[in-house]
Amino acid sequence: MSLVLKKIPTITVDVPVQVPEAEKPSTIQATWTLHSWDDYRKIVNEQQAGKKEDEELLEDLKNVTGIKGEDGKEMPFDKALIEVLMQTTYIRRPLILSWFAAQEGRNQAAAKN
Repeated sequence: MSLVLKKIPTITVDVPVQVPEAEKPSTIQATWTLHSWDDYRKIVNEQQAGKKEDEELLEDLKNVTGIKGEDGKEMPFDKALIEVLMQTTYIRRPLILSWFAAQEGRNQAAAKN
């Protein structure tokens, strides 16, 4: 099987979330914008230098699925949902780490192998 080189604007990755008191981790899906190597390195360097906060990575977040409210209904992707996710300690870190996984091309299928 040969590689077809093409522009891929977004990728969806699994985000494992260990909910306190749950036996097994839950999994949500996050869709992120992909960057060129140069842009990726710039963003990572800015983060390491303390010039770019985690919240700034959220500009690349295009969708989150797999989250249900207490009523059992799928929660819509919007600014309010992102704010709740970023304020929920056990979700914040896995969500931010999924940005890096997305940039490295770890899509859903790869994450399960």
